[in-house]
Parts: sequence; C-alpha cells; structure tokens
Amino acid sequence: MLIGFVAFFVWFIRLLKVKPKAVQQRILLVLALFLTVLQLAKIPLNHYTGVFDVTKDIPLHMCNFLPMIMIWVYATKNRTVWAMIFFWIILGVSQANFTPSVEFSLFHYDAIRYWMVHLMLVLLGLYPAIVWGWDLELKDVGRSFIALNVVAGVIYFLNLMLNSNYLYVMDKPPGTTFFSLLPEWPIYILVLEAIIIVWSLMVWGVFRMVKKRVVNSNQVKL
Repeated sequence: MLIGFVAFFVWFIRLLKVKPKAVQQRILLVLALFLTVLQLAKIPLNHYTGVFDVTKDIPLHMCNFLPMIMIWVYATKNRTVWAMIFFWIILGVSQANFTPSVEFSLFHYDAIRYWMVHLMLVLLGLYPAIVWGWDLELKDVGRSFIALNVVAGVIYFLNLMLNSNYLYVMDKPPGTTFFSLLPEWPIYILVLEAIIIVWSLMVWGVFRMVKKRVVNSNQVKL
C-alpha cells in the first residue's frame, strides 16, 4: 500500500504543479475538506451502527484533527501554521503509517478512513515544500513544540472528563508501536518530549540540507 501511495504521490505532484497556483490551492483545499468530512462522518456512522464510543470516536487524536487545520492552511496559505504542523505530520502521522493501529480489514469504512486520512495528510504536508518552495525556519521547531504542548494540555483535561486517552497523553497507544519502546506513563511523556525536540531538529536539519542541494542544483543548471 505504501509503495502504491508513493507512486500516486509522484503522479499527483507532476499533474498538479503545472496548473496555475490558484487552481493548485483550490484542489488541495478540497482534498483537506474531503479528509475532514471523511473523519467527521465516523461519528454519525458509528452512532447509526451502535458502536459509537466517546472515548475513541471524537476527533481529538492528532491525525484526526489535522485535516481541519489543513483547511485553514490551504484557505489562507498560512506558512507559519503549515510549518508548525509540518513536524507533527513528519514525526507523528508518518509513524502511524508505518505502525498502523487500525482494527478493521482493508475494505471496512474505518480502515478506508484511517489510510486515506493518514496518507493524504503526508501529501498535504509535503506539497507546499516541494512545489511552492515553502521554507522551514529554526524558530518553527520551537513554535511547533510549544503548540503541541498547549494542545496536549487541553486534551489532557478533556481526557480526565471523558476517561479517555486521546493524543495518548494518559497512557501509551495499544498494540506494538514506537511508543512500546518507551518507559511506562508518566515517564514516557518526559522521554517523548525530549525525543520530539531532537527529532524535530533533525527534520529541520535534513530539510535545510535537501533544500540547499536543490537550490545549488538549480543554479548549476542555469
């Protein structure tokens, strides 16, 4: 599936980048809206089928609410917000693609929703950098980290009210994931904070290195 997504990703970028920038923006905005509807549709669908669980089905996990933020990014072309959530996508959403927690078979609605949202978020996150040339600054690492902690703080209190584990701030995710390697809660939160800072700096460093090489390559061609 991931190989198929990479092929689609390359095809999609080649197809879209030749269109006027305003058209690109509208298409990407529609994609963000589609992912948001797909995510929110889980609530009434689960109500209808009688399996709705307030501790699992509200879109408070990172990958669930990111499509809504992407609507704002593409509606306003806000580079600052994009840069802030870029690290969340690369470090969080990508991890979820390699260690999926979906509980249903491929053609179940929830599996389709899971893969569509997680894979398309990567596309929406990378597109402005690849095609529009949006840049990452060192201060974006700090902004991203602070924003993530603010969101986690709010969701922590919601978890207390709902007896839930959204954003996995109350306990590690179920199943075998990267988090399985970390100490138990609450120590794992502290370790994860340090890992996020280090990995975000690594992502920023790789991003800058790749961008510099691309710029130098373009200058040589000229």
